[in-house]
Amino acid sequence: MLREYGRGNRLYVQAQQIWLILSAHAVLRGKESLNGLPKGLISYGDLAELMGKDRRAGHTLGRQLGIVGYYCLSCELPPLNVIVVTEKEEEPGWRVVWTPGNSVKKDQRRVLKYAWFKLRPPTIKALKDVYYGDDFGAD
Repeated sequence: MLREYGRGNRLYVQAQQIWLILSAHAVLRGKESLNGLPKGLISYGDLAELMGKDRRAGHTLGRQLGIVGYYCLSCELPPLNVIVVTEKEEEPGWRVVWTPGNSVKKDQRRVLKYAWFKLRPPTIKALKDVYYGDDFGAD
């Protein structure tokens, strides 16, 4: 039986939905701009809308994006979350997860060059393990 993403989903379930959206966005839109943003980037508001939320909910997606970022780093992948940016500053939020030793810009380029469609999406359990793991949200 198919299940839909919707209101009330746990953060790690929302993280799986975000993974699907961002990996597709990176592959399919990585060479073009969306709503005036630099090529391949997506705003928090646009992400929220693609998730079926009001675009104003974009500012509430930090923890879910963190789960995606930490999962990517644990698998030695470029962190997908870095392509989500504010509309005005065109920069990720202050709690963005990126590869230690890299810059956000370098990770953005890596995300947009990666062949995301060769990977299976992470399971909800794998994302839940990241969320409840010792390193999640550590400063």
